[in-house]
Amino acid sequence: MDEPEFPKDDTPALQSFGNWRINLLAIPLVTGLAWAISLTPFGFFMKGFHVWMHEFGHATAAWMTGRKATPLPIGWTPIEDEYSPFVYFGGLLLLGILFVAGWKERKVWPMVIAVVLAALQFQLTWRTPLYRQEFWWTFGGIGGEFYLSALMIGVFYVQLLEKFKWGACRWVFLFIGASCFLHIYLFWRDVYHGLEDIPMGSLIMGEDDTNGDMNRLMTEYGWSHSMIRRNYFNLGNVCIMSLAVIYAAFALRLNRVADWLAQKFTQPELEQD
Repeated sequence: MDEPEFPKDDTPALQSFGNWRINLLAIPLVTGLAWAISLTPFGFFMKGFHVWMHEFGHATAAWMTGRKATPLPIGWTPIEDEYSPFVYFGGLLLLGILFVAGWKERKVWPMVIAVVLAALQFQLTWRTPLYRQEFWWTFGGIGGEFYLSALMIGVFYVQLLEKFKWGACRWVFLFIGASCFLHIYLFWRDVYHGLEDIPMGSLIMGEDDTNGDMNRLMTEYGWSHSMIRRNYFNLGNVCIMSLAVIYAAFALRLNRVADWLAQKFTQPELEQD
């Protein structure tokens, strides 16, 4: 079996996906920078991203069940109860375009992402009862702060399509994702250990709003205070372990083997003379 050969990467180091030093140092350094900024008055300017990440958590859960949702940066995400074919098939079309573009550019990760999200969208829309869908809409606020920010960190390594200019843009996403993840994880670590209270109510209506996410988890879905503390903290730990696996894989260059296999699969064999 021939050893995998990779073309020389002549792109600038900060935009290169194959630079071993960048893959090794980027996440620790940018996460450290985000933490340091959070300790200064400049950390205030990141609070808007923290709120919006929460609202996108609600919205993405709704979109994946075929519902219209608008994540507003003021701390509110209206979700329509009725199923929308436009949302479902529009999302499916975008995933299909992502898959085809990944196939044409011979990039395996966009194809994998498209297939996984399409399967999840199908499961949540057609195989999940309405009351469970509504649960995910509620859970997805805080939950989205965890998994969306972790996703923004993890996709730093994913070589997306050329049109996205991802080599440069990924640094911005990494910084925002790291800031949001540190904020939500450290807060719920303190909640889990009893140093902070569970955030009841809502951002707009205040702590007395009985329609807040935590209130609904308790009154409509039977969650106790201990369940809320434990489940969200465990979600944060799962995100950390997942990021650790991704970091190790790319730091050890295991991803290059997958890329080589993908190229061998998509590239037709040259005809023998």
